[in-house]
Formats: sequence, C-alpha cells, structure tokens
Amino acid sequence: DEFQGGILFYLDETGQYGLVAAMEDLSGTYEWGCDAIDINGDNSNVSPELQSIGTGLQNTLEIVADCSETPIAASEALAYESEGYSDWYLPSKDELKEMYNTIGNGGLEGNIGGFENNWYWSSSESSTATAWLVSFFNGGTSHGTRYYTHKVRAIRSF
Repeated sequence: DEFQGGILFYLDETGQYGLVAAMEDLSGTYEWGCDAIDINGDNSNVSPELQSIGTGLQNTLEIVADCSETPIAASEALAYESEGYSDWYLPSKDELKEMYNTIGNGGLEGNIGGFENNWYWSSSESSTATAWLVSFFNGGTSHGTRYYTHKVRAIRSF
C-alpha cells in the first residue's frame, strides 16, 4: 500500500510502528564511504543488533557523524526529500531484506517497488572495509567493499 510518501513494507504487531520505502531509488549509485573507519566502534560492526529492523536511522546518523565524505549512500539518503517528507534514511540490512521479501522480487505480488536487479546498500557495516548489501535479483546478502558504488533506496519510519 502507498502510505506516508512511499510504499508500506513493514508493520509491527501493534500496528503503531512501520516502515515505508521511497517510491524510487536515489538517482545514480553511491559508495558506502569511509573505508578503514569503524563507524560503530567496540567491534559492534558485526553485531546482529545493528542489522535488525528499527536500527537503520541510528546507523545512518552514525555514518554521517563519523564520515565526512560526501556524497555517500547515507548522506544522500538523509538529504532525500519526496512526497513532502524529509526524514528518509538508509535501511539496515534486515530492513532491506524485508523490503526485498515484501515489495521486491521476493514478495508474493512480485516487484511492486520497482527495484532494479542490482545490489543495494544497507546502513549496517560488516567490517572497517565492508558493509552489508542485499541483492534485489535473488535476495542474497554480501559484504560489499565500501568504495564500490551500488544502488540506494531510502526509507522512513512512523
């Protein structure tokens, strides 16, 4: 369903918290940025908690706070404005997987989100040299080298 400026792809069991994907990808491709910098510190970059649903916004804010490079995936997602909303961010790994499984090629209704058969950046780092990617061709995940460029689809929460 279209909702609050995008496509609703996640609603929690209470019905009070949900996630909306932008109607389209950001134009172009972007690096994740800041190769060799541990964004989350204390070895938390491999923590499943930083990959889960509900962590994308905080991850994105930490990337932008600790990384002065621009444009990168996180800075462009934060700067995105669409449908009267300006509170978009880069999804976490699990948020991105949820998008693939509900409004991407993994969904029952097919690719209603209009995703490219390409890799998309998440806000979840996997090491100081890599970050998590999700394939919208087959739903696979991988560690992507931060200075490679990939697609970005911003999300927002309510």
